[in-house]
Amino acid sequence: MHLCPLAELAAGTELTFELLDARRRIAERGQGVPAALPKGKGMRTELVLAAPDVLLLDVLLPRLSGERLRAALAGVAEPALLGDIEQAFVAAGKPDADGRAVLAVVDRSLFKRAIDLFSRAGLEISGATAEPLTLPVRPGTWRLRIAETYGCLRISQRLGIACSAPRDAQPPVELALALSGAAERPELIEVEGACDAAIWSESLGVKVRRIASDDMYAAPLTLNLLQYEFAPRVVDWRVWRVPAALTAVLGVIWLTDLNIEAWLVSREAGQARAGMTAAFRAAFPEVPVQDPLLQARRALADLRSGAGTSDAAEFIPLATRFAQAARLDADAVRMLEYRERALYVRFDPRAIDTPGKRDALIERLVKAGLSARMSDSILIVRSSEKS
Repeated sequence: MHLCPLAELAAGTELTFELLDARRRIAERGQGVPAALPKGKGMRTELVLAAPDVLLLDVLLPRLSGERLRAALAGVAEPALLGDIEQAFVAAGKPDADGRAVLAVVDRSLFKRAIDLFSRAGLEISGATAEPLTLPVRPGTWRLRIAETYGCLRISQRLGIACSAPRDAQPPVELALALSGAAERPELIEVEGACDAAIWSESLGVKVRRIASDDMYAAPLTLNLLQYEFAPRVVDWRVWRVPAALTAVLGVIWLTDLNIEAWLVSREAGQARAGMTAAFRAAFPEVPVQDPLLQARRALADLRSGAGTSDAAEFIPLATRFAQAARLDADAVRMLEYRERALYVRFDPRAIDTPGKRDALIERLVKAGLSARMSDSILIVRSSEKS
């Protein structure tokens, strides 16, 4: 965990760091320039942005998610900003049951430069938060930490601000302003650092107690600023080794099964074609075989035509029977198409514009030995005789 003043990073300023164990217990504190900070395999870095670099807001979030929420956050934060909202990066914490959440606003370019600097130094960034949110918080108590050049104040679970350093034994003016504008004044203000508790208590009208910074555990992240374009995109490939191996095995099995099925279908088709070819040669030994099924149909049609009979499902017999049975005006039919041994008839909408007309037409066709059904606005007619 590193306390990171954004504007001073490029100048090689020493940063305060804390080494945490798995339980977030503080094992070591120190200072160092970014290139000399502790690093190693499996170590992750949490950035703590200095209080003056972050604006925290306690807001009611709109009930949106994803990119729609991201677009709305700028509008929520803009009334509290003096600068250009386009240069700011806005991130939101998890809302509570009432929809209220902490909103953090930082300078986009400075934040990106900080992340790039730590990445180039070989430090894996796993989280980033605001300094005020790392201070302990209890109901009815504010916590102020005084550094060399500024102070950091935590007001509530979702709110904190930066303060100026105390002067002439008087409390920071920002602390007095925060008290005057607070909806609920605290019962106690705890101060980490040099202060005259008696003078502060009298000046602020609230009990002030000086305490030592003896926290042994780092606070959990209330808000992680690594969201949207700053969210980690690179995942350790080792996490995907097992899913990738399973996917590859399943892909090989699927391709093998597909090829086997295609081979079986091809073999069955070849056997069926060989049977049809043998049957055609037995019936027409003098005719060369090219397409046995089509040639057999044509030969059967020729035999029927020579015998004075025809297939009832062919176009001319089927169309003739339909015309005789339909008993409609010539202008009633707009389109007549023959395919797959069936007539597809499209009518003038006025010809069969009522259910009664349609039912009467189908009844006449059935009496004539035809089967008919309506599909959308098209009548499909087939011969009901087996050929």
